[in-house]
Amino acid sequence: YQRRVREAVVSTQSTGGSRPVQPVPSETPASPIKPAVQQQQQQPTIQRGRPKESFESPQKPQKMVKKSESQSVSERVEKDMDPAAKRALNDFKAQLAKVVVGVLGKYNKVDCKIGRIMDSKDFKYLARKLTHGLTEKEMQRKAPGELCVTDSLKQRVRQYISSYMSKFGPIYHRT
Repeated sequence: YQRRVREAVVSTQSTGGSRPVQPVPSETPASPIKPAVQQQQQQPTIQRGRPKESFESPQKPQKMVKKSESQSVSERVEKDMDPAAKRALNDFKAQLAKVVVGVLGKYNKVDCKIGRIMDSKDFKYLARKLTHGLTEKEMQRKAPGELCVTDSLKQRVRQYISSYMSKFGPIYHRT
């Protein structure tokens, strides 16, 4: 049935569409039991909108985007990791998050002069963003099994956060 309709549509397109679509006669004889169904099948179909392309017409190949390009380093590494390394990475993230929250705590206080965080949503957003960003940086430097929170890392985190928050002036506004 679909082939016959497609042939009828193609024939009207080849004649310029000036001729109405004629129903294609049914190849099976009319059955006295279901005349309404056959009558519906014999009605011409009207194609609205843009005509569908047949599968003989060439189509442009679509650009395939690799998922690995949009994924972060830790997401790519986590998929290929054994469970012990994943556990170590998650422990490192949790320890680093505690350090980041501790450092950001002074920017949440009333007496903060530079980069004051006014909203708890902004505080949570910053803590998450900085934790993930710093984890990415550390994973570029070391293998997931070698990651640990040391005093030198804590010092670098404090320095990074203070320089980051100083960009915003007296009050932090999410950009």
